[in-house]
Amino acid sequence: MSDSGDQTALTVLRESRGLKPNQRLLLQLYAVAPKLPSGAVKQTATRLAGELGWTPTLFSRVRKDLVEAGWLEEVDRVGNISVYRLGEKATGERRVVPLRSA
Repeated sequence: MSDSGDQTALTVLRESRGLKPNQRLLLQLYAVAPKLPSGAVKQTATRLAGELGWTPTLFSRVRKDLVEAGWLEEVDRVGNISVYRLGEKATGERRVVPLRSA
């Protein structure tokens, strides 16, 4: 893992202190997983669930809760497969690009 990956994982760990253990574990997986330039993790829920030793159902339920709470965000959809990345709550980084007036 690179130094920036280490920093991201540590930031996520600090920011997620109040979450349930399974939620924190899933966020840590997203923090250390290989990412696309957009920060998205392009692995299926089934594969990610296997990394944690979870059923896909448990993984999807925990991920859904984290998306609803703003810890993860959906950034793309390939067919019926959604692609997610860490949200602002997890990283502390603002990703919103201010609108410019014409």
